[in-house]
Amino acid sequence: MAIAGSLFTGFLTLLGFGQKSAIARIAVDPPSSEGMMNGMMGQSMSHMDMHGMMSRDNMMGPMRLGMELFERHAEITRATDYLPNGIIDTTVSNNPKTARLIQAHVIEMYARLADNRPFPYPMSNSVPAMFANSAQYQRSYKLLPTGIQVTEISDDPEMVKVIYAHARELDRFAKEGMPAMMRGMMRKTG
Repeated sequence: MAIAGSLFTGFLTLLGFGQKSAIARIAVDPPSSEGMMNGMMGQSMSHMDMHGMMSRDNMMGPMRLGMELFERHAEITRATDYLPNGIIDTTVSNNPKTARLIQAHVIEMYARLADNRPFPYPMSNSVPAMFANSAQYQRSYKLLPTGIQVTEISDDPEMVKVIYAHARELDRFAKEGMPAMMRGMMRKTG
C-alpha cells in the first residue's frame, strides 16, 4: 500500500498537487543475481520482443513517452554522480512540457517495476536486467521544477554494474537521440 501511495503522490505532484518528492520501493523475494550482466544484458532481440514492443499497451505507455523524449533529446540535460553502490542521476529540461515528460516516464517505469510489469524494450540492454532483478536494488526519485532526480543503489556488485550501464544508456539517448536507440537495437540483433 505504501508503494501505491508513493506512486500516486508522484502522479498527483505532476498534476500540481501533493508533496514534492516520492519514493518507490519494492520488496519481493529477490531472484538470483547470478549471470545478471552476461545473461540479461547479452540477450538478442527476438520476434517476440518486436511484437511486444509494438503492442497497444506498450505503445500507449512506455514507448509513447520514450519516443517523445527521443524527439526532444536536444532539450534534455543529464548529470550522473556515480557512487560506489549506484547512482544519483538528475535529468532536466528548460522546456516545461519536456520536464513533465521526463517526470512521467520515470514515474511510469517505477510503477511498472513495483507492479512487476516488464515490457519489451529492445533498444536497451539494461532495462530487461533491471526488471528481472528489481528486488536487488532500491529506487527513489525527487521531482524537481525542471525534471527529476533519481537515486538507484544496491548492495549487489553485479546489480551496480547494471545500474551504471543503464545510466550510460540514458546519457547516450539524451545526447544523441534516435541514432543511439537504433545502435542499441542493432547490437541486440547482431
